Amino acid sequence: GHEITAKICTNFVTHLFACPELPPISTTNPTAPSPRLDPFIAYALHRTRLHPPVTFAALYLHRRLKARFPAARGSSGHRVFISAFMLASKVICDDMYSNKSWSIVGQGMFALRGINQMEREMCSYLEWQLNVEPNSLKEFEEKVKRDFKGPGPYPSYLMPSPA
Repeated sequence: GHEITAKICTNFVTHLFACPELPPISTTNPTAPSPRLDPFIAYALHRTRLHPPVTFAALYLHRRLKARFPAARGSSGHRVFISAFMLASKVICDDMYSNKSWSIVGQGMFALRGINQMEREMCSYLEWQLNVEPNSLKEFEEKVKRDFKGPGPYPSYLMPSPA
C-alpha cells in the first residue's frame, strides 16, 4: 500500500543526491541481499505506520540539506532516506521509536552504532534546523507528489532558509 509514496521518495532522493537505487555492497556481509531503494522505503513506511507528513518532512529535510550543501551526493539512498525519516519522526511525533527500533526498520542494513552516527551527522549538517513549518510542508508535499510521480525529468526547487 506504500508503493506510490515509496517511488515518489525514491525519485526525489535519487534525483537530489544522485544516489544509486541499490546500496553499496556491504563489506561486513557481502552476501547479504541488498533491497532496491523503493521497496526499502515502502517497508519503512509500512513498518512505522507514520503519517504522510512525516515522510514529506523527511524529504523537506533532504532539500534543506541540499540547499546547505549543493554539491552533496549520496553513495546510499537508503542511508540518506532513513536518517531524515528518523529525524522527521522524532520532531513531529510525541512518542517515537528508539534508535534500536530504527535499525530494525532499516532491515538490518545499519547497526545501532551506524544509526546513532547518521542521526548525529544529519543534525549537525542541518545545524539542528529540523522543524518544518506546517503550511510550507503542505505546499511542498503537493509539489513533490505532482512533480516526482512519474519517470522525470524532475525539477529542482529553491527552498527558503529555515528561520
